Amino acid sequence: MSWLAFQDPSMQDSLSSTSSSGDSPTLSDCRLGGTSRQPQKPIPRKGHTKSRRGCFNCKRRRIKCNEKHPDCHHCVKAGLQCAYPVNIIQSMQRSPVSPRPHEVVCWRSTPGTFSMSDMRLFHHFLITAYPHLPVGGDRIWVDLIPTFAHNYEYVIHSILALAASHLDAVSNAGVAEQAIQHRILAVKSLKKALSVPPRTRCERDARMAAAIALAFQSSHLQDGLAEYLTMVRGCNLIAGDEGFASPDSVFHTFSEDTHLETIKHRIATNPQLNHINHADLDLATLSLHSVKHLAMSDTERTYHDLLAQTISSAYANPAEAYTTFVATHNTPSKWTHDEFQTFIDPDNSVALILLAHFIAIQATLTPILYLERVGFRGIEAPTAVLGWIEGIYGSVPMHLRGCVEWPRRVARYPCLRFLGQG
Repeated sequence: MSWLAFQDPSMQDSLSSTSSSGDSPTLSDCRLGGTSRQPQKPIPRKGHTKSRRGCFNCKRRRIKCNEKHPDCHHCVKAGLQCAYPVNIIQSMQRSPVSPRPHEVVCWRSTPGTFSMSDMRLFHHFLITAYPHLPVGGDRIWVDLIPTFAHNYEYVIHSILALAASHLDAVSNAGVAEQAIQHRILAVKSLKKALSVPPRTRCERDARMAAAIALAFQSSHLQDGLAEYLTMVRGCNLIAGDEGFASPDSVFHTFSEDTHLETIKHRIATNPQLNHINHADLDLATLSLHSVKHLAMSDTERTYHDLLAQTISSAYANPAEAYTTFVATHNTPSKWTHDEFQTFIDPDNSVALILLAHFIAIQATLTPILYLERVGFRGIEAPTAVLGWIEGIYGSVPMHLRGCVEWPRRVARYPCLRFLGQG
């Protein structure tokens, strides 16, 4: 399934129409002939280098984090609760640090109680901000999940976190800080819960609801790619071998087979919505062909092949293209912990290049992926997803940046273009 939420076509007027001819991909720099990656010397630049492993507060304040664990210098100085993205914490192999008593007061005045501002966010979630997945699952988020959210701290905080990020994206409400605060509390509570197996089906559903909400919220975070991938992996791990096949689960329609059958039916009955411009597919094919010469691990090679298969199928078989694209979300959950952490490491240039292609391919598949939203009554909000590509471009070494030129070009297109309206 497609998790990343792109902008609603009705909100695209503010985006630029097309890129100039000077933005065409430069592929010669990508042909490395399979040579092994060599450590790159730092590129001289003015000012300080950007912190890629900084805490949430420093990212929000747009200041350089000294990345000290468990509390960075700026958070200690400002009296804030310092928290790092999940993948950074795991890579440091440190356990979450319990907040100090005076810091807890900064997050919520009394444990278990919520402010009027929180109630506003909760209402916003129920009316407009809930996820569009599972397909046709509005009732799950509006009627069912809220009925037991108060029993699970990670559910209510994940709901409020997503609502705050969504509201901040569609208005000038200025609730970005609340979004991070609730996310920190949700992640901490969810990680604690996941340390033991769920005792009931309701508890498993609650964990899934929190992970889905946090995955969707990640799409609004400027540096949220690794967080997003971690939460999607978490959803697959929570589902486990039995998935949600039992009708007792509120997410039983989210099982892979049921989900795919629903989308395949929508593709078959909406042929006018799933036409993809072959010129876009040609550019994707060319770019993927160029990067396959990079020295890749087995997991990276598998991921590249899934992306290439997705594009190959999209020419004539949109249902198969969608099925393969779903696999790009689910396959990382089958990797070992170390393999996954290596893949999302912000210093892994090859994986970053593949992920830039993943984002660009998702934009290219908009005519198909938009079918997930048929009948969805919520409101799509602008996300940071396409902006992640520019961040990747700035992170990879200079001699590999040509490998990200096609994804960058796609990121500058308005999504309406892929629906044949731009």
